[in-house]
Amino acid sequence: MSRAQRLTFLAIAVAIAIVAAILLGSSGGDDEEPPPPRAQATVTPEPAATPKAEAPLITSGKLTKLRFKQGDTVRFRVRSDVTDEVHVHGYDLMKDVEPGKEITFSFPAEITGIFEIELENARQQIAQLRVDPR
Repeated sequence: MSRAQRLTFLAIAVAIAIVAAILLGSSGGDDEEPPPPRAQATVTPEPAATPKAEAPLITSGKLTKLRFKQGDTVRFRVRSDVTDEVHVHGYDLMKDVEPGKEITFSFPAEITGIFEIELENARQQIAQLRVDPR
């Protein structure tokens, strides 16, 4: 390599170093205001637009099985085609039901076990309530 080529390479290297120093020096200066923060899109889940969760519907003619854990709230609805009294055995809860009307039960699952839910006068079991320990 000739002396002229070496000097040319050295001049190019010095020019690159000067440009790099200018670029690095200008980016850290206090005179400039920092760029505004970039807007970030955030996804916020919207509350579920689902209607209030409905309790299971129990009707006469079939045996519905309900299962809960101790401490849960037991909720269910009963619709009957006859006037009767719905009895939740074990919990000793009773409500009158009229034909075509709907009644709702809601109570804490405090007692564990398996219990009959029946149309009392018809002596017809319409559901089985199972409450498991936590």
